[in-house]
Amino acid sequence: MKIKTPLILASCIFATASAVFSQDAPEPDWQTSIVTFDITRNNFNFRIPWDKRAQTAAKLGTVIEGNEILTTAQGLANRTLVRLQKGGRGKWYNGNVEWVDYQANLAVVGVSDAAFWEGLAPVRFAQADELKRNLQIVRWRGGNIERRAAEFSRFSVADANFNQAPRIEMKTSSEMEGAGRGELMMSGGRVVGLVASKSGSTCSVIPSPFIMSILEKRASGDYRGLGFFDFIWQPASNPATTKYFEFSGQTGGVLLIKPSTRPGAKSPLKLHDIILEIDGYPIDIQGDYLDPDYGHVIMEYLACRKKWAGDIVKFKIWRDGEKREIDYVLPKADFSKNLIIDGPVGKEPTYVIAGGLVFVPLSAEFLSSWGADWQRTAPFRLVYYNKQKAKKDQPSLVVLSLVLPDSYNIGYQERKSQNLVLDRVNGRQISKLDDLIVALENPQNGFHVFLFNKGSSVQKIILEADQLDEANQRIAKRYGVARLQKLK
Repeated sequence: MKIKTPLILASCIFATASAVFSQDAPEPDWQTSIVTFDITRNNFNFRIPWDKRAQTAAKLGTVIEGNEILTTAQGLANRTLVRLQKGGRGKWYNGNVEWVDYQANLAVVGVSDAAFWEGLAPVRFAQADELKRNLQIVRWRGGNIERRAAEFSRFSVADANFNQAPRIEMKTSSEMEGAGRGELMMSGGRVVGLVASKSGSTCSVIPSPFIMSILEKRASGDYRGLGFFDFIWQPASNPATTKYFEFSGQTGGVLLIKPSTRPGAKSPLKLHDIILEIDGYPIDIQGDYLDPDYGHVIMEYLACRKKWAGDIVKFKIWRDGEKREIDYVLPKADFSKNLIIDGPVGKEPTYVIAGGLVFVPLSAEFLSSWGADWQRTAPFRLVYYNKQKAKKDQPSLVVLSLVLPDSYNIGYQERKSQNLVLDRVNGRQISKLDDLIVALENPQNGFHVFLFNKGSSVQKIILEADQLDEANQRIAKRYGVARLQKLK
């Protein structure tokens, strides 16, 4: 026995030390921290804009400090009722969305019924150095807690889909079916992030450091929203480029090709500046920097890395053969004035129907009606405009969404007459629906003449003006359209 005692003692000491020095927090009871959402919302059809139907959606959230529920912002637009359930089954409680930021894709929900909070416990969030190991996705399913393993892939900056602010994302792979509704990604006893979406086996996760920075700023009462870099750059990797701008001997940096994308905005940057550093982080020739938490990521994330709209970011640039330092004030991530309208989330569709021709603004919501993969599935010519910036003489666009067949528009009801960008009507330039209404009040020699942008499959539509009102009444009755116009 005396010989074995030191071995037993050593084993106990080793086990104790392993527990003390392990970076994994004790495994919590996830049943007390995960809740289920049932959301009723108006589902607007931006391609058939008078069509509005009630839709229900399920998602998940997690309990955080202060008796609040954290979830993603997805699915909360146009909401009419939000209910929450704890324990995976049983009673539903009415919830209230207390705060939502669609650019950050985060929302906080409260429940006024004190009984809801009984037995619930807030989660703990993982730090930046705890994001890659022993990952699992956890959620309620069928009244039981379901887990699936996940494997870390990389960090990336979220695609600027409709010019969203450049959020950081963690990419992981998992075989969990139907994920992407706010499930928890966890490691040990801490939350690594919220699963925002899933394509194939790849999950896009909002990582916990980003979440914590948002929640801390909100708690301070000084949350001003996310900012972004309002300029366009290209790699400065070609030797001729560096030689032309007297940049020889330097390493890294990208070439500025447009100082600002907002009409009329003033920028401290100038055309052909070479951006060398941002807030002390060197920028390489591909536009990446080495983030201490996330590794090499594109420099756009520096607009959101512990920065907010209105904050000053320090730039080091190369201009006129010398290095300079400038202060750059981050504009708020608001893209409502882009050529492709990115209107307030939850706004109802606007439209004008004239003789069965259905006209709508060319908007982010309209393109999104082709699904999550809209950049591939939507008509190419419409996707092209998403990369274009607004012009002074044409700040936005109107598109012919579809044609409701009628004897009045005979010959134009074929598919090739859909999704055409309007140029002029009766000689008037069209940028918005109000322009179209004015143009329809002034026919040309008894006809309404619709001209579409060059390259469209149909270049011109001509309809008789004196038959328009009669056709409108007939079409509204036939297709069950209560209103032929819906403006702001």
